[in-house]
Amino acid sequence: MAIIITETPGVSSDTILTFKPTDWRVGTVTEVLPEALGLRSYAFTFDAPIKHDAGQHYEIRLTAKDGYQAARLYSAAMPANGSSNMLQLTIALMPRGEVSSYIFNNVKTGSQLEIRGPFGRHFIWTPKVADPVLLVGGGTGVIPLRAMRLQHQQASCQTPMKLLYSTDSYTDMPYKYELFPHTGVPAADVTITFTEQAPHGWKGYDRRIDTVMIRQMLMDLPKNPLAYVCGPTPMVETAIQALLEAGLDPAKIKAERFGSTAA
Repeated sequence: MAIIITETPGVSSDTILTFKPTDWRVGTVTEVLPEALGLRSYAFTFDAPIKHDAGQHYEIRLTAKDGYQAARLYSAAMPANGSSNMLQLTIALMPRGEVSSYIFNNVKTGSQLEIRGPFGRHFIWTPKVADPVLLVGGGTGVIPLRAMRLQHQQASCQTPMKLLYSTDSYTDMPYKYELFPHTGVPAADVTITFTEQAPHGWKGYDRRIDTVMIRQMLMDLPKNPLAYVCGPTPMVETAIQALLEAGLDPAKIKAERFGSTAA
């Protein structure tokens, strides 16, 4: 059954608006950026500024002609401090996922979607945090971590932050232009491990995240950093266990699991 977008009235650009996270707003797609096979970043603009902390997420709702609705949550892919009307969400095409399938097959520049948020306060990072930070991500779990890294850069924050990222291959990696520049070398604050196919001539890690990697990353940071772990459940569990074995305070580990449920 085809899903259509619910139309809601527009608002003039000179109107001062105050929105709650639970309010549905209409976002207009202004850019669609392919990140990897089955992974795209969508930029939406709204009638009022967007503001959220890195790590928060938004909900997209689709409505069919018969009133049937489907909604899914997606992490913000970029920080937003209220100075812009733009929101970027990176969306993965999920097998049998009714929302992601509709978006991939029908949503293009000029399309409008109903979106509300932001939600989630547990898995966030702000420049006010004084602790050094270790980001550990796998697959699409890098999406909220990328927002944290960008917010760290935009704030010119001097607190150390490093990212350990696990991906199947270079082809499957989102945000190549940021994490793995054209020079063929990862950014200075990024460590990458390829789990299936490493690039030709690669001399870095080429296995799943393990205790050795975690310990090496911790050695490159000041003692007892905050750790944000996001990705498939097995990777998250392995990373958490490695962090605990390395002596990290459990209270300083924040985790978010990206499951394989249809979206």
